[in-house]
Amino acid sequence: MGIVVGGYARISDVGELGDGRDGEEGVTRQKDDVHDLVKGRELILHRMYVDNDLSAFKRRVVRPDFQDLVNDLDTAVISGVAAYNIDRITRQPRELEQLIDIYATARRPMVFATTAGDYDLSTDDGRFNARLYVMIANKFSADAARRVARQKKAEAVQGKPHRGQRPFGWRSGGVETEPFEAELIRKAQRDILNGKLLSEVHAEWVELGVVSPQTPAGKPMSFTSVGYIVTNPRLCGYRAYVPQQERERRGRVDPAEFLLERTDGTPIIGSWEPICTPDEWRAVRDVLKARKTDGRGRKKGSTVTKRMLTNIARCGECGRGMFSAIYTRGTVSYEKYVFFYLCRKPEGGCGGVSRSGPPVEEHVECVLLAHLANLAKDSRPGKAEDDPELIKARAELAQVEADMVEARQLREAGEFPLGEFVREIKRLEGKRDELSVKVAGLNAMGPQTGASAAERIIREWKTYTAPMKRAVIQRFIEAVVIKKQPRGGNHAFRPDLIEIFWKK
Repeated sequence: MGIVVGGYARISDVGELGDGRDGEEGVTRQKDDVHDLVKGRELILHRMYVDNDLSAFKRRVVRPDFQDLVNDLDTAVISGVAAYNIDRITRQPRELEQLIDIYATARRPMVFATTAGDYDLSTDDGRFNARLYVMIANKFSADAARRVARQKKAEAVQGKPHRGQRPFGWRSGGVETEPFEAELIRKAQRDILNGKLLSEVHAEWVELGVVSPQTPAGKPMSFTSVGYIVTNPRLCGYRAYVPQQERERRGRVDPAEFLLERTDGTPIIGSWEPICTPDEWRAVRDVLKARKTDGRGRKKGSTVTKRMLTNIARCGECGRGMFSAIYTRGTVSYEKYVFFYLCRKPEGGCGGVSRSGPPVEEHVECVLLAHLANLAKDSRPGKAEDDPELIKARAELAQVEADMVEARQLREAGEFPLGEFVREIKRLEGKRDELSVKVAGLNAMGPQTGASAAERIIREWKTYTAPMKRAVIQRFIEAVVIKKQPRGGNHAFRPDLIEIFWKK
C-alpha cells in the first residue's frame, strides 16, 4: 500500500498584478502536476492543501493550508508532501527547519516529492540539498522584492496611484472617486469636526452595511479600518510610500508618517481625484488625536464619562461645574428621567443643587435653537466671512504662542526660575494644542455667513449625536446656571430657575 501524502499548491501576490487575474489558473496547473506525480509514484493523496495569493517569503503572511499541512504531518495524518517544487512549499529557512524536525523524528516511512525530484529529509545530504534550494529561493525572492520596491517607490515619487486592490472611496484603478463612498467619507469628516465620535461613525457604517475592498468576506468593517480611512493622506491627494519591511515589521501603519516630499519640502500630489482638502484632512487628524486617552483612562468627549451639559451646567449656589449621576434603579425618578445633574462635594462643590437631566437638556436645546434662529434672521445676507469664533480662536492661539516665546526669552535671560518655567511652558503647550485643534476644526468648515452657519445647525440638529450637540453648545453658550429649587410646593420643572449665559 502506498504512502499517504498531502498535495500542496500555492501562488503568491496575484493581487499586486493589477491585471484581473486571480491565480486560479496557476494553482490548477500545479494541482494537475501533483496528481500526475502522486499517480506516477503510486502514492495515496489524502487531500490538496491550497494557499492562493499568499507569499511563502513574507514573514507576516499566514498560510492556513500550509499550517494544516504541517499539523497533519506532525500528527501522522499524512506521511509526506507532494508539490510542483519545494519553493511552492516554503521560501523561509525557518519553515523548512520545522519540516525537517518532523521528518527527522518520525518513526514511519516518509516522502518529500516534487516534480523536480525527491528530498530525503532524514539524511544529511537530503537536508543539505533542501536547505540549499530554499536559501536560493529566499535570495531570489529578496532580490525580486528589492526590485519591486524600487519600482513602486519610483511610481510613488511620480504621483502614480497604488496598484492592487482599489482603495475605499475610489473606483478600480484608484483614480476616479466612487461617489457613494466618497460622500460617506466627506460626511464622516464633517460629523467628526462637528463633535461626532469615531465609534459613532463606525456604528453608522456597520448599520448601513458598508464594507471596504479589504474587509474579509462576511465580516463587518472594523473600527480601526474606519479610522484609517477617514485620516488617510490619500484623501487630500498626498502621496505616501510605506516600505515593505515596515509593513512586515509593524503591520498596518499610519501612511502620514511616510509622506513623500519634493526637494523643496512640498508634498508630492498624486494623480487621482481628491476627496477633501489638505486643511480638512489635517483638521480631522488633529481632532481625533486630541480625543485620544489623556492618561487617566478617559477619552475626551466620550459619552461614557460626559453628558451633554457636564461641566457646562454650573451650580447656582457655588458656581462649580455640575456632573451627572444615575437615579437608583427601580425608583420613579429612574423610570421617568434615568439621570440627573448635581453639584458634588468631592469635586469641591457645595452639594446643594441637583436637577433631573432630560428636562434641563430639552430646555437648553429649545433656547439654543431659538437663539440660532434669531441669528439667522438678523444676519444680513452678503459676502461670506470667517466665523467670529474662528477669529477669536486664532487671536487666542497667537497670544499663547507669543507668551511661549516670551517665557523662553525670560528663561534664557535668567529671569525665569527653572521650576516655574517648566510648569508655565507645560500649561501653555496644553493650551496651544487645544486651540490648534479648535482653529483647525473651525477653519475646515470654510468661510460662511452667520446666517448660513446657524441655518445649517438648525437644519441638521435632529441628526446630531450628544457629543455633536455638546460641541455646538460649547461654541455658543458660556454656562447654564441651575438655581436651587425652593423647598416645599410643586417640584415640576421650572425654566425660570435655569439661566443661560451666551458667549460674546
